[in-house]
Amino acid sequence: MSNDYSRRIHLAQDYIRRHCEEDISLADVAKAAHLSAFHFHRIFTAFTHETPNDFLRRIRVERAAHLLFVRPAIPMLEIAVQCGFKSQALLARSFRAHFGMTASEWRKGDFWQHDGQFWRWRDSSEQKDSKNCKTKEAAPQLLSGLYLQRSEEFVAVRQGQRPSYIRDLRIEHKPAFRRAYIWRQGVQGEQILDLWRELLQWAVMQGLMRPDLMGSDLLGIARSVDNPNITDVALCRYEAGFVVDENRVLSAEQRKAGQYDILFDEIAGGQFVVIDFAGTLADEALVVEYFYNYWLPTSEWEFADRAGYLEVPMSNSQQSLHTEMQIHTRWYLPVRKRRRLKT
Repeated sequence: MSNDYSRRIHLAQDYIRRHCEEDISLADVAKAAHLSAFHFHRIFTAFTHETPNDFLRRIRVERAAHLLFVRPAIPMLEIAVQCGFKSQALLARSFRAHFGMTASEWRKGDFWQHDGQFWRWRDSSEQKDSKNCKTKEAAPQLLSGLYLQRSEEFVAVRQGQRPSYIRDLRIEHKPAFRRAYIWRQGVQGEQILDLWRELLQWAVMQGLMRPDLMGSDLLGIARSVDNPNITDVALCRYEAGFVVDENRVLSAEQRKAGQYDILFDEIAGGQFVVIDFAGTLADEALVVEYFYNYWLPTSEWEFADRAGYLEVPMSNSQQSLHTEMQIHTRWYLPVRKRRRLKT
């Protein structure tokens, strides 16, 4: 798929994500991608393995699932409206068809558990036959082996013992910033490092980074757009980027990086939980366990509906990916003060 098509599909996906609560048509999305409706439908389907309408329906129901999880107090009807459903009943039908459970069951949370890396589906009885929970056998936990090896540590952090890998944890207000980035769908493991290497080579060629600083703590901005527990991993989007000067202007030709098209946007500012992490990839699991299963539930904060991101040293991309890989990252998790329920 050419650079130009990659950019146009990205524009279309972003348009759908931003306007999913509206009554949008194929012509609207094709226009955002600067393509004819017929040509756009063919290119979009080939690139993403979904039709534009399938993508829109999925984004709506997955956005509803996300809001139910991060903002449990919001009324169901309000969620339906925010996600483009004309009624609560339509949301209910779409939700059950997609996830194999009701939205109320999803929000209740009895079917979820955290394995140290992600919130994952846990079926206590029969496996659900839905698009995202389709297995007939229980799916193995990615970190089950690690959990068995370090079970005492996992139990301790879940009970409130702060992991030593957290250098600092604080609430901080961060301003908005402009970034340059490249993206791919369904990338994992070494593919992610390849994405960063491509970005670095482009940045050096354009004079945005110096080769002699490649091994330093120069920071990149990583972002996973989708929740891998809600969205099929093959459909999750990963973005690798870095902060750029707002006044820096590049030509269309300068934005080409190998097989990728460099994109630019702005990450919204606001309040974030900031976690300074230093340890290995395996140690990250304990930090996530502590934050999601102890710190956040016992704090006065809840997730806000804004983009989170990760600051990562560019030098990480020069290493081989393995669980003992030493890294220092800074996590920015968007939050707001928890709303008190009326009694």
